[in-house]
Amino acid sequence: MLLLFTTASLALSPVHHFVHQSTRPSVQGAIRHGLPLALAAKAKKPSKKAGGATSGGGFQKMPASTVVAVPSAAELLKRSMELYNEIERDQRLVVSSDDKDGDSADDSRSGRTSEYSVSEYVVTVRLVDCVSEAADAFGDWVPVCFVNVKSSGSADMRELVPQAIGASVREILEAGCSSTSVLRKAPRTNIQYAYEPLDSYNTHVFEGLFNRGERKAKALAELDVEDGASPAEVKKAHRKLMMTLHPDRFVGDAAGAAAANERMIRVQRAYEELGGGKGSATSGYAAIGGKGRVDFSGPLSKDLLGPLGKTRSEQQMPIELQGWRCGVYPLQPSVCQEFTLRNIMASK
Repeated sequence: MLLLFTTASLALSPVHHFVHQSTRPSVQGAIRHGLPLALAAKAKKPSKKAGGATSGGGFQKMPASTVVAVPSAAELLKRSMELYNEIERDQRLVVSSDDKDGDSADDSRSGRTSEYSVSEYVVTVRLVDCVSEAADAFGDWVPVCFVNVKSSGSADMRELVPQAIGASVREILEAGCSSTSVLRKAPRTNIQYAYEPLDSYNTHVFEGLFNRGERKAKALAELDVEDGASPAEVKKAHRKLMMTLHPDRFVGDAAGAAAANERMIRVQRAYEELGGGKGSATSGYAAIGGKGRVDFSGPLSKDLLGPLGKTRSEQQMPIELQGWRCGVYPLQPSVCQEFTLRNIMASK
């Protein structure tokens, strides 16, 4: 599926603005996003009636039953954002210390130390089998937040990250709702979650989308097809060129074979850029980047996510004893809205 840009959508999210917004706060020095307005609401003040009053008979009243208030989703997100910032600060201090001590630059860039590692991801959500006002806007994946996970260096992130997402679904959904309020009307049982490393998101999704116009023009020229060509026409052009450049046609011509091989590589990349070679993928978001984008998780199963919204015991354990911490930070609203707009356009 080709993702469409509109003049209106780009006007709301200019390229230089999108760069700032879609690159999360990081060890590499990106600028921090502002807090969502939804988080500015204050918690209710405790009632003045609780405890302390005396009865006419001189006996002190028993204090009212203590009710433990359940934090709202907005409060949970605010706490998680604070934890995200704390993990980032710890990591910056470690990297700064490593730089002074002359430690490996590769370890600093990866977020790994001898004691723990910090991994960063972008989490996406979508709705399936759903009749809701949010169905069109979230009919395909929409990136809603950053997640950083602090764990021991030996942790298996393929198992840990889905568990961290499962434990943090309330915060993740609140991040999405603070950007696109229609998500609040979506049935929670119809929401799917996926993730990918931050580097993969930046390379394939952000850079891929906003440099795509130029790359698409080059791909069309490489395959010698017109803009607006159908998938069948693109496939036919690709097949014809691959047959023309086949090594069997250059037996005994080493120079010609080498040139043909280089051209075949360009033709194949052009084909993938125009949507070819992606099998039966039905998600336009998942198809961004073609076959080169291998780190997008796809929908996470219930078994991988575990109990949704439930704190894991490992979140209270020391990192050195296989404990872990997870912080959530919303993407800028304009980023989420850009993808929901594309989904709505694609559904028409």
